[in-house]
Amino acid sequence: MRILILSASYSPVLGGLQTATRALARHLVEKGQRVVVVTNRYPRSLPPQETIDGVSVRRWLFLTPGLEHLRRGRPDLLAASSYFYPATLHQLGRLMGDFQPDVVNVHFPDNQIPHVLWARRRFAFRLVVSLHGNDVERWSSMETRTDAGSTGFKSLLRDADAVTACSRYLLRQAAKVESSITPKAHVIHNGIDLERFEDRSCYPHPRPYLLAYGRLVYQKGFDLLVRAFAQIAPMYPDLDLIIAGEGAERNELERLSAQSGVGSRVYFQGRASQPEIIRLLNGCRLVAVPSRHESFGIVALEALAAGRPVLATRVGGLPEVTEGAPVNLVEPAVEDLVAGLNEMLSETPFSGGRAPRSRISTASWPEVAERYLQLYSQLVSPERVLCSAV
Repeated sequence: MRILILSASYSPVLGGLQTATRALARHLVEKGQRVVVVTNRYPRSLPPQETIDGVSVRRWLFLTPGLEHLRRGRPDLLAASSYFYPATLHQLGRLMGDFQPDVVNVHFPDNQIPHVLWARRRFAFRLVVSLHGNDVERWSSMETRTDAGSTGFKSLLRDADAVTACSRYLLRQAAKVESSITPKAHVIHNGIDLERFEDRSCYPHPRPYLLAYGRLVYQKGFDLLVRAFAQIAPMYPDLDLIIAGEGAERNELERLSAQSGVGSRVYFQGRASQPEIIRLLNGCRLVAVPSRHESFGIVALEALAAGRPVLATRVGGLPEVTEGAPVNLVEPAVEDLVAGLNEMLSETPFSGGRAPRSRISTASWPEVAERYLQLYSQLVSPERVLCSAV
């Protein structure tokens, strides 16, 4: 089968979407499928085309002309989009004609929406739209549901042959935006690469530490965790907090740590590679996931795979993806995080054993890729799949 994945962002950019789409593409190729990935060329320093994990990756500029560029005071973007919009349509048309995909799977629909709708009117393919978080939640409130910017998103959902979401929670949010998706909607949880967790080496921090990681943005709630840690720090003088990741909130979080009197005990790791994350997980006392909003919860799953105790907030998809696992769920508030940390730290020190295999094996990426492949196969006629394989 020929599969074109159109993702708003892709590796080597770090993030949950990028991790998910790269893993999906790689495992589809390993299952014998032909896969091409098209993504935004951002940052611009990335090459326009390369091969990653045996997958051809093309990076284009997805810009659409519109008066909103002038309203934002960006006439330069209006000029650039007037050139790149038709140029990118031309590139997409050539790719569609040459590759002739059986399925186009759009992940995190954003700037590429007008281009996909254009291709939908001109080429024969099955369209799968895969939702990951803010691509839905920015349109699901009452205030923005009728915003002009949501028109293309709703059109794409209506036009899709199938819609997937990484959690039941996110699917409910999507149905608020476009109720017609319900009969064709599917929940496919994201996965983890279990082989990564064979590494049992630990990060060499000189003192016991709590661990949190992810994008340093408001929705992840790291400020709540820093405030909670500041309250328990006097009771646990030998305990530190390590926060790994990058994002717009880093300077504010560093300032908050210093103001709260724990600046010398909160360590900002910055960008961490996947092997570094495994070592950080292996060495930590527990993992905190203090999110205000969370469509899925990959950090919680990775902590479970590493056999670490997890304190997470009861928001979004987190209760769903950790159902049946030894996770302490609290509300996204400082006082609740304090209570949760005190409860978990006062217990007998964690043994370091892994979470039950029966719980985490269903989250492996080969299984997730198989679920996507089954969905694609249901949409594509057997005759066309046969022709694509020749």
